[in-house]
Amino acid sequence: MIKKNPFEEPTLERETAESLSAKLLATTSQLIKANEELKKMEKERSEMLANISHDLRAPITAIRSAVDYLTSGKNLTKEDYDSSLGLIDRRTLFLENLIQDMYYLFCVEDTSKELTLETVPAAAFLEEYFYDAIVDTRYDEYQMHLDIDANILGSIQIDIQKIVRVLDNLFTNAAKYSPKGTDITLKCEPTEDSQFLFVKVIDNGIGIPEENLPQLFNRTYTVSSARTPGSEGGTGLGLSIVKAIIERHQGTVSCESKEGKGSCFSFTLPYIS
Repeated sequence: MIKKNPFEEPTLERETAESLSAKLLATTSQLIKANEELKKMEKERSEMLANISHDLRAPITAIRSAVDYLTSGKNLTKEDYDSSLGLIDRRTLFLENLIQDMYYLFCVEDTSKELTLETVPAAAFLEEYFYDAIVDTRYDEYQMHLDIDANILGSIQIDIQKIVRVLDNLFTNAAKYSPKGTDITLKCEPTEDSQFLFVKVIDNGIGIPEENLPQLFNRTYTVSSARTPGSEGGTGLGLSIVKAIIERHQGTVSCESKEGKGSCFSFTLPYIS
């Protein structure tokens, strides 16, 4: 029997075993990463549901109290009725908006539903949106500005209704957190490699604390809490919707802000030059 020399070069079998071991290690690492991502998503989902439950409970409690008051049999004045009905109307509207946003977000995040993509001239699309916004009464008391790079002559492939929703959410946020008479600017410029467009909505509002910026687009975060702590607001779904739509378009979202000086919300879209 021929004995094997322990100093010989590794056999093909040994090299194969080492290769398989490396692949197994890489696969295990990927599974661990995927598991961690699933745990993160589950945690975010649980937190979002908890926030939504809280936000649903408050208006429902207020509506129930108003109904009980109106049906209490007390001698109520017209002012009492008007006040209670006004509260019911406001709280019902809040519930309607919250439910609509929840449904819209879930639909956008459902990747089995394809986007309705159209190729449109980038500058013309943004100009049309801007001039529609100018005549919107929500922005009557603001100084509206349009700043589109003159070199943007190409197109973007987008779901028009969804990108309009993105711009609507960013514009209404800018107006909500900015003093009357201040500037709101829609700006667009290409990235350095001209593969994407930067679309920015800039305001001169109250700004956002730096430590809150990384959380703004999370489904579990409340935007109004970042700007005005302790205030009543929604579940932050407006910016979550923005993030979901832009990521479905293969883009990214971000925010730069300084307290007392304003904010710049921006997103990217693939650019066809």
